[in-house]
Amino acid sequence: MSLFQIFSDGAADIPNQVTKQYHISVIPFYVSLDQKIYQKELVELPLSTFYQKMIEQNLFPKTSLPPVQDYIEAFTPALEAGKDIICFTITDTLSGSFQSATTAKQMLEENYPQRKIYIENSWSATGSQYLIVREAARMQQAGYDIDAVHYYIQKAKADSRIFFMVGTLTHLEKGGRIGKVAALSGSILNIKPLIVLGNGEINKAGIARSRKKAMIKLSELTAEYIQKNHFSVSDFTFTIGTTNTPEEVTPFSEILKSYLPDMEFIEPFQIGATIATHTGPMTIGICMNKKFETYLSQ
Repeated sequence: MSLFQIFSDGAADIPNQVTKQYHISVIPFYVSLDQKIYQKELVELPLSTFYQKMIEQNLFPKTSLPPVQDYIEAFTPALEAGKDIICFTITDTLSGSFQSATTAKQMLEENYPQRKIYIENSWSATGSQYLIVREAARMQQAGYDIDAVHYYIQKAKADSRIFFMVGTLTHLEKGGRIGKVAALSGSILNIKPLIVLGNGEINKAGIARSRKKAMIKLSELTAEYIQKNHFSVSDFTFTIGTTNTPEEVTPFSEILKSYLPDMEFIEPFQIGATIATHTGPMTIGICMNKKFETYLSQ
């Protein structure tokens, strides 16, 4: 196995069993439910508590990115052990996490000039960020070096996508993340806003009048993206993420497969507090990322 350590900020929502399987280190965001006391997501604030309070008490949480010191404290033991570092962050259009990690890199390079430290702006978030980190870990286990992983990331992040719906635009609006989707008429009764995240940008993707119709539209968007770009569905790994509606995963996957029968799903995941703070409850989406073999075989 190549001697480098993989890190990701907490926005990737990587399931615990996956971080353990691939020895991925996660640097969490901070979340506040009262806008005063910030707690590390999952480490100090369980996801069950977060969702219970946000939904039952109709709270609008706040997030704070990992500070430079958190990155330094996370990176230093690996550097001391003689390992190089590759760290993934949420797209820099949605958070300053990339800049925080980059500053930590610049400070540490003075003491560890012989070590490689790659800070990777994933151009993504949540499930698609998770998938690209997972591919990096697969490459590591297959014996690829850190430079090969870095090369893969530059290719893959441009092709990754998330197509998702939110219950309302309220959380996106309050969190200041609404951007170009502001024109969506999310306040109209029963309208489900559809959003796409790709190339680091969040954009409107349409609307639907029910959750089932939204799932159909998301499936159509996924199929259109693959077909218009002349991609092969078998080149991608897919996963479905949801905030608090796990019962929708199976029907959504069935609709997706009716459009793309050869889709390869990995286990669905729960969207974490960092992302759910901005999307709100009742969010569900399909996340996709190309397998590393696709690029290395070209």
